[in-house]
Amino acid sequence: MKFGILGEAKIAREHIVPAILAAGHEVTHVGRRNPGQVPLPSIYKDAIETDYDSLLSEPSIDAIYNPLPNHLHVPYSIEALKLGKHVLCEKPVALNLDELIKLESVAKESSAFFYEAYMVRSHPQWDWLKKLDIGKHQSSHFIFSYPQQPADNYRNRAQDGGGPLYDIGCYAILSGCLLFNGSPEVLSASAIMNDSFDVEKQVDASLKWPNGETLSFTVSGSAALCQTLTLLGSNGWAKLNVPVNPPEITHAYWSNGGLDEGNKISFPPCNQYQLMVHDFVTLAESGSKSDFSLSTIVTKAINEIQQATGLSV
Repeated sequence: MKFGILGEAKIAREHIVPAILAAGHEVTHVGRRNPGQVPLPSIYKDAIETDYDSLLSEPSIDAIYNPLPNHLHVPYSIEALKLGKHVLCEKPVALNLDELIKLESVAKESSAFFYEAYMVRSHPQWDWLKKLDIGKHQSSHFIFSYPQQPADNYRNRAQDGGGPLYDIGCYAILSGCLLFNGSPEVLSASAIMNDSFDVEKQVDASLKWPNGETLSFTVSGSAALCQTLTLLGSNGWAKLNVPVNPPEITHAYWSNGGLDEGNKISFPPCNQYQLMVHDFVTLAESGSKSDFSLSTIVTKAINEIQQATGLSV
């Protein structure tokens, strides 16, 4: 499959482009806001540099990867779908449900396939965790934080869909969706605003799923780097060491009860981005219909947390 990259983003050059190439596909075009001003990094090899609109209309491209700032995910994904391009779009796909409904409507009328780039869905540690027998799932606890980003980073601008709730809170909510069934309600939420920018620096929230399972999470864009997830069951517990950005070889721990380290499991070496690209291409080439069910649950929960904490929607 021939890919066009919509924006020369860090995640594109460090993760997605290498994953596309390793999966046996091509990156033929790169769209930039101001093409020709700065040379493309070497990872793009012989890819043609162009602007956003020319990239979308290029007939030789089969699929678009959209890693633009969050507020540009929906409009450019809509244009790509209208032009018959498959779309792999960074998370969170939409800032609100109105945006998401517009995108879903276009996707239903398009012959192309849309997929939100939650690479964690492709990592085997999540399949292992869902199948692990620790009794009835009762609650999970999720933490994801990273240090303050440079001033010019879009994560510091509310108008661009910045802030850790959009950026990594989506992973927290998704973790509950992967483990529990149905759509959650927000039980409580609080936000601490950033001292220097018009976005939150930390959000804490608790959500409850229809069968009674709960998720409590903390996400921060101004703290020490940290990731962890613990799942509690009626007959045991499990812990993912690095739930979102695991290294090539990662570990998990589980127990049927006890205060020691538990049983250690090491997963086979893998690249979750490459696995995601493989899943995306397989679904697109098989004619699969775009599925927005997870996107709807996550977006709805984010918006409800924003309303509960006074953050802008």
